[in-house]
Amino acid sequence: MTNELYVVISISALAVISPGSDFAIVTKNTVTYGKHAGYMTALGIAMSTWVHTFYCLVGIALIISRSPMLFHAIKYLGISYLVYIGVSTFRSKFTPQSETIQRIYKETLLVSFKQGLFSNITNPKTTLFYLSLFTMVVSKTTPIFMQIIYGLIICLLHLFWFCAVSYLISHPLIKNKFDKNINLVNKCIGIVLILIATKILFTVM
Repeated sequence: MTNELYVVISISALAVISPGSDFAIVTKNTVTYGKHAGYMTALGIAMSTWVHTFYCLVGIALIISRSPMLFHAIKYLGISYLVYIGVSTFRSKFTPQSETIQRIYKETLLVSFKQGLFSNITNPKTTLFYLSLFTMVVSKTTPIFMQIIYGLIICLLHLFWFCAVSYLISHPLIKNKFDKNINLVNKCIGIVLILIATKILFTVM
């Protein structure tokens, strides 16, 4: 049990810190709207991990792993969402003078949370990670309460890591450099998200 716990933590930590769509979206929202938007994106990502944990605990993971049609539906949904966010980010023009942060603050936080939530839920690479973790690493004899603890650990790893990323990016020395070229940064992040979606299309089977 102890060895299994260490393996779960190690694999999960490596998966979390690997750059991907979650990292890009946290970066985008932090650079454009500030660290609180980044924190809400991180919270959305962390909450989405419970969706993955849930379908693994109730056995839906086994159904997904044995149904290519269902997995491909998740795959194309995730790709479509990433492309949508990528294109929207690429085309966005942030002009602080045109609207006050106070007026859109709550709306921005909610949108950031939703983006973090849905980008992770619909990410087929994340689905594959959970399918592999709960079917190949976690033993069938592992008690449910322990598997829930694994889910909590994965959730906290996502939350702490992406909050740390947002905090670092929002540091004045870094944020000021981004602010000077905010529209260029958004175009670059948009391209990265589209490229990630394209990579998933051709590499995740």
